[in-house]
Amino acid sequence: MRAAVEVMGEDGYEGASMRDMAARAGVSVAALYYHFPSKLDLLREFLDEAYDVTLNRIDRRLLAVDPSPVARLDEIVATLIASHLHDEWAQLASYVAFREYTRLNPPERKAIDRKRRKLLALVGDVIESGVASGDFTTDEPREAARAIITLSTSLVEPYGEMKRSMHDVIALYQGFARAIARG
Repeated sequence: MRAAVEVMGEDGYEGASMRDMAARAGVSVAALYYHFPSKLDLLREFLDEAYDVTLNRIDRRLLAVDPSPVARLDEIVATLIASHLHDEWAQLASYVAFREYTRLNPPERKAIDRKRRKLLALVGDVIESGVASGDFTTDEPREAARAIITLSTSLVEPYGEMKRSMHDVIALYQGFARAIARG
């Protein structure tokens, strides 16, 4: 799967061939087709796994952070950004996920959409908790959550131009997220 994501990231979905993916992975084309009957199946499996990894990572990190809504929001933003930017492959994978998600057929997209909604609900619940405690003041917790997720997961392209460390980018975007949650 890692090799397939690399090929899709470099050549785009349309330009990526199963033959190139198999060669990059060091397996036969037949072996690749045995596990993934099509490029679309491979893309779906990658997206499914990527969301599981991200959601599990967020859950683990939230267990170790102060329970205040501000600390929880900061941890979610840091985890999302680090997950998408921590190395070259993560950046490539993020780019593929962002660019190619719409290629999934409706039934396969529904499964991924459930995971996307789970992430939205998680961030929305943190913001709603912050509104209840007085830490946040937005009138639109779910839309604030959507904006924060979009902001935190769309940094792959501009990251290189920012000329900042990931730590500095995380701190900057945590401030943006808190500002959005405060309305």
